[in-house]
Amino acid sequence: MKTDLRNITPDGCELRFSEIAEDLELTADGFDFPQPIEVELSAAKSGDEILMQGVVSTAVEMECARCLEIFEMDINPRIQFVIQLLDISEPQPSEDDDFVILPKTTGEYDISQRVREAILLELPLKPLCSETCKGLCPMCGVNLNEGECDCTPDKTDERWDSLKQLFDQ
Repeated sequence: MKTDLRNITPDGCELRFSEIAEDLELTADGFDFPQPIEVELSAAKSGDEILMQGVVSTAVEMECARCLEIFEMDINPRIQFVIQLLDISEPQPSEDDDFVILPKTTGEYDISQRVREAILLELPLKPLCSETCKGLCPMCGVNLNEGECDCTPDKTDERWDSLKQLFDQ
């Protein structure tokens, strides 16, 4: 996903990219990307700075943490960063993730790393097929979203009954 920086003008331009996850080296355990990753960016140059902002769109297949069913979810992380073109000989590291410092002679910039990071940061830590997912029965393993099971809930320890009565009052 290389961008030709020489074609970006003060009037701005629209950039569109489409890549498959393997080309972006996008791998995460438990996550699959069945569709191409679409990127739409707007870029505008102001002096020695180029502002790039846009949105990444893709679908992710993952396993629900409660019921273990595979489901698909659309994610649309936003990306925004500034490229500073300075009179230097080599790219410089920046303390701020939103800034890239490059030599003025740089012709292209690869946004693949930024797209990959935006997608990985958007992935849920605990994927749920829905907020109301009931999960699996801890006794028999039946998916409680599909129906109830005949298991009886665990009986609590009788020593806690007096404390429970206090909460019931």
